[in-house]
Amino acid sequence: MGLLLVASVALGGTGAPPGPWLEVAGEVSGVLDRAARAYEAKDLRGAQDLAAEAYFGAFEERGMEAAVRREISVRRARELERMFGGVRQAMTRGEPALRVRQQIAALREALDQDARELVRAGATATPLAEKEEGVGSEPDAVPRVVAAQALTKQISARLDEASERHRTGDREAAKALLASAYFDLFEGQGLEAAVAARAPRRKVEIEAGFAQVRGLIVAGARADTVAEAVEALQARIHQATALLDQNRGPWGAFLSGLLLIVREGFEAILIVTALAAYLLKSGHRDKVGVVYRASGVALLASVLTAIAIRTLFTVSPRHQETLEGAAMLLATAVLFYVSYWLTSKAEADRWQRYVRTKVQTALGAGSLVALWFAAFLAVFREGAETVLFYEALLAGSGPGEREAVLAGLGVGSLVLVLMFVLLRSGALRIPIRPFFMVTSVLLYYLAFVFAGRGIRELQASGLVGATPASWIPTWDVLGLYPTWESVALQAVLVGAAAVAVAHLFRRRGKRASAEVVHP
Repeated sequence: MGLLLVASVALGGTGAPPGPWLEVAGEVSGVLDRAARAYEAKDLRGAQDLAAEAYFGAFEERGMEAAVRREISVRRARELERMFGGVRQAMTRGEPALRVRQQIAALREALDQDARELVRAGATATPLAEKEEGVGSEPDAVPRVVAAQALTKQISARLDEASERHRTGDREAAKALLASAYFDLFEGQGLEAAVAARAPRRKVEIEAGFAQVRGLIVAGARADTVAEAVEALQARIHQATALLDQNRGPWGAFLSGLLLIVREGFEAILIVTALAAYLLKSGHRDKVGVVYRASGVALLASVLTAIAIRTLFTVSPRHQETLEGAAMLLATAVLFYVSYWLTSKAEADRWQRYVRTKVQTALGAGSLVALWFAAFLAVFREGAETVLFYEALLAGSGPGEREAVLAGLGVGSLVLVLMFVLLRSGALRIPIRPFFMVTSVLLYYLAFVFAGRGIRELQASGLVGATPASWIPTWDVLGLYPTWESVALQAVLVGAAAVAVAHLFRRRGKRASAEVVHP
């Protein structure tokens, strides 16, 4: 019953206007105090539910959020919203109880101050919105589910407001509202991580939808076109939230934990396997440790980065998207370089010369550094984000599900190790030339995918524009997204690959001619 129960009790089930604003602020403060006590008692899930209840079940449902927005300023309402989100994020990050208490104290002081200002202004209450059919009707309804539904409702309202601002010609306000819906609500309140952990395809579709709407607004598209794109995005968000409502049970939680690590780790395993097999085939068994050490450093760096994001630094969702996009584009450059380098070694005669000159000596410093960075970026690229996804998966787990998620993580990790052993064993049995060609194509494919995903992350951060290209499908397995910017970079990669292959064929033809002249 959670959030809606608080509202119904407070209103006596009559639908009457809420009481004085000081009373509402006191009610919110009381729920926040209970959240702090639950956090001090190590009940993280209970504390998070109560923090969400304070915002959605009291501050918003009692009409204070709307009154602050109307009577004081929209900016002040968003500031309070960020303070509520900051309390919940501090709990999720596992910050000290004293720090959480301090944030709650600052929020309570701000609420009391605004309540007094609303009383002075004689502000009236905004009637409560109609309850959604079925929400909270079951006696065992879970508060976190209602919170997710309320958050989705808030995102939809902000998207509607952005669409309306665009219709009136205020593009800057429309872009700001759209960015707030994404960074402050969808990502900042943890909904993105929850959706990604449960249904990654839905996350990709939602991100593509935000990018499409932003591109249409920037391009000055017709108001009805933007409105249609907003409606489609709202439908995607509602569908994703509906998935969070479903009770997985222990087996469902186990599968979620297993598939998450296998899905996120598969690409890294492919790259690490290819690089390790290359070193073994080239007679540099003593250098294989470079790849393994780079992978180990990346794993450690991923965990430390995730911890730092949650505890040491205040990394905004916008900056996090920028960092992820930059890491993917750097990985694109490194993988493309390594792919071309391996292709140049694919011909048997060139390979034999390479072996004669290199087998007895160490690899060149530049090549070794490139291999190290390729292995490191392959693992680190998604490592920190995967840690945060598991955090969201665990936070949203019911009784008995947390252990199942961790068991799935353990089994999934073993599956990745088995995949690595089998792939490496198979790679060592492949003849030299096919091995290099297949490995080169694989690394190029991953560079192509990372290019599209990197641009998508930068578009989400607002650093890169998003010009819609409706004829392009959303195909995550190829890194294809319906914007001209992402396709343009991938087209550059295709062109670069064509030039590289043409250069290699031309060089091969010259060598063949020289051998005919000088047999």
